[in-house]
Amino acid sequence: MFLLEQFLNGVMQRERERFLQSEAGQGEQANGYYKRRLHLTLGALNLNVPRVRHGRAFRPIILPARCNRVDKDYEELLIAMLANGYSRAQMERALKALNLPLSEEALSDAQDLIREKLDFYKSQPLKSDWFAIFIDAYWARLRTEDGKVEEISLFVAVGIDLDGNKEVLGFWVLRGRENKGFWVEVLQDLISRGVHRVLLFVTDDFRGLEEVIQKLFPGAEHQFCLLHLERNLRRGLGRQAFKQARDRLRRIRAARDREEARPYFAEVCSIIQQHKPNWARQLETKQEHYLAFLGYPEAGRLTVPGRDVDHQHRSC
Repeated sequence: MFLLEQFLNGVMQRERERFLQSEAGQGEQANGYYKRRLHLTLGALNLNVPRVRHGRAFRPIILPARCNRVDKDYEELLIAMLANGYSRAQMERALKALNLPLSEEALSDAQDLIREKLDFYKSQPLKSDWFAIFIDAYWARLRTEDGKVEEISLFVAVGIDLDGNKEVLGFWVLRGRENKGFWVEVLQDLISRGVHRVLLFVTDDFRGLEEVIQKLFPGAEHQFCLLHLERNLRRGLGRQAFKQARDRLRRIRAARDREEARPYFAEVCSIIQQHKPNWARQLETKQEHYLAFLGYPEAGRLTVPGRDVDHQHRSC
């Protein structure tokens, strides 16, 4: 979510700059920002919306009105713009359908911003040591110009350094689903830009990633995302079973250490066993990955997805 926040904030900032340089903005001045929480199905974006001295004179077009419903089409448009997954004509049609008619100049600015970000993340030197690196993914199904539908994935790495500072480390676009070769490329990219030691990787249970982490960062622990597990439980279990499993997950998050949490994790597996035994057996083998965060002091645990903390961390 952090990358989407940065992207939208950047587009809105450039919209204000263009407005102040236009005839309509003559005599106006920048007047700081106000906070806006934009809810998507992916999670909530915490935005800094630019404003001018006379507030009604300017409003970023890319930002949906508060009364408008933000649906999957808007999310897929943002992902497509970041991933260069839409042509200019497709972006114009999508924006028009969403009643967000950005000008030709604004679209060019957005594309320039994306190119700047891509170039920056491809060349940015990185610190050697990191407390945690989060890798999150956004998936979308996009229609190409010839009418075919393809799956597109946008993977984002966010680091927490040893002083607690947060930084976007890079993002990578993949057509289709992830595999071992893709993860080698991602982690080798981080290594080539300076990363040498990571205490904790925090990710979903991505296919092939665990093996690559063990090979390239043998000293790192790998925490699987509790929030993604909870979402999977919501989709995969009935209402009553999900409530029971969610209660155990909350106890895991509040546990003092792994020993206290293990019985609760066993109860989660037992609940799943009654409905989907194959899933339960698979989950049992991954217990240590879901409990890795409990080996760290409480202050460090605040960065683990699924804890009751700032949503920028919770979506992993």
